[in-house]
Amino acid sequence: MLPPLRAAIHVGYARAIERGVPVLVSVSRPVTPVAPLRVLAAATLLGSAHSAYFAAPSEDRALVGIGHAAQITTTGPTRFTDAAIRWHEFMADAVVDGVVGPLFLGGFAFDPLRPHTDLWRGFSETLLAVPQLLWRVAAAEVTLTLSVLVAPAAEPTRTIAEASALLARFTQALNAAALPSPLPQDLHAQDVRPAREWRDLVATTADAIRAGRYQKVVLARGVEVTAPEPFEADAALEALTEHYPTAYQFALHHGDRTFMGATPELLARVTDGRLQTMALAGSAPRGATASDDDQIGAALLDSVKNQGEHHIVTSTIRAALAARVSNLTVDPEPHLRLLPNVQHLETRISGELLPGQPILDLIGELHPTPAVGGFPRDAALAAIRATEGLDRGWYAAPVGWIDADGNGEFAVALRSGIVRGDAATLFAGCGIVGDSDPDAEYHEAQLKLQPMLRALGGE
Repeated sequence: MLPPLRAAIHVGYARAIERGVPVLVSVSRPVTPVAPLRVLAAATLLGSAHSAYFAAPSEDRALVGIGHAAQITTTGPTRFTDAAIRWHEFMADAVVDGVVGPLFLGGFAFDPLRPHTDLWRGFSETLLAVPQLLWRVAAAEVTLTLSVLVAPAAEPTRTIAEASALLARFTQALNAAALPSPLPQDLHAQDVRPAREWRDLVATTADAIRAGRYQKVVLARGVEVTAPEPFEADAALEALTEHYPTAYQFALHHGDRTFMGATPELLARVTDGRLQTMALAGSAPRGATASDDDQIGAALLDSVKNQGEHHIVTSTIRAALAARVSNLTVDPEPHLRLLPNVQHLETRISGELLPGQPILDLIGELHPTPAVGGFPRDAALAAIRATEGLDRGWYAAPVGWIDADGNGEFAVALRSGIVRGDAATLFAGCGIVGDSDPDAEYHEAQLKLQPMLRALGGE
């Protein structure tokens, strides 16, 4: 990789002088397959302040990013369109050598209008970054991409030396890294908001919905978890991959904090102009036996409450896509999406993106869907800000990637938590409608907390 890297950096330097702006340079080459979580373990050995992981294990796809070569940060109500503009600017001047170009990996906060606490230190409203090193697995194809940002005043020789040194340190760390081994821990868990208060909030919100103030409000619960020993995020990801392989696995590490989880919900995936998304709303537990499971699933499909909640999500997504997608295809009826501990109603939605519709603009239109915010959107978000009493940060927001060609994939960051040392804050949400039962909603949230509790070593 080094000779092409030297040539590409010199081209980038010349272009930076010509354009008067920093230029992104990326060089990629095929590499020998290594388990993605071992690559992430190598990032830990390197002591990188920033790393990222996004994977669909059941489809044999994974991204591991180490360090930041370039980043996009935006704020406020226009943060998605502003991020799309910055992405275009980076890509317009980029120097690419190899079949895999630079890729921005990261995510967004749930609500830019809500003040954030120190819990989310290092996680801005928008943070999309081109990793210095990107390990990409796509079925049988595995590539390593090295990226640098070359400024007009840079010294190419120094830039080449720094990139070469990083590559050498990474190779050494990868040779020394091992797959993490999850270890059980005695966890102590406590609700951020006392259980009785949260149930009372559900009841009050359901009253407001019956009075016509909203149709649906999604209320999140937070749980503080502590352990005798610091949590190991890499080991937790290994556990999530083992137990929830059909979910998206993600981990975003900044400084001393890692936001991670295993989410079943795709927000948007774009491949060569083809869009895939879904409505995922309406939940029930899994049964202890096959017969119980079938009965619970049938009841979920027949539930007026859950079908009504699901219809709100499906119709809202259709409306959001109407001006951006052609040949829109929607499943005629929802089907069951089975996960190890819970089942959901799911409707698949697909179509062709109209020209000039980047995925970043699209997710800005979709987020937050009624599945994670409520309906009507503005009124539900105002209710969440006023009553929830929880700093969601990046919980229930888009996490994912966009590449140099405009392809990308963003999931909704559910079944997740932010880990810091021997403490973690876990999140779970429930869609509240007029006939919601506070005890049932609390139990549903308990089910949704199980993936992260189990991953952190608890039972």
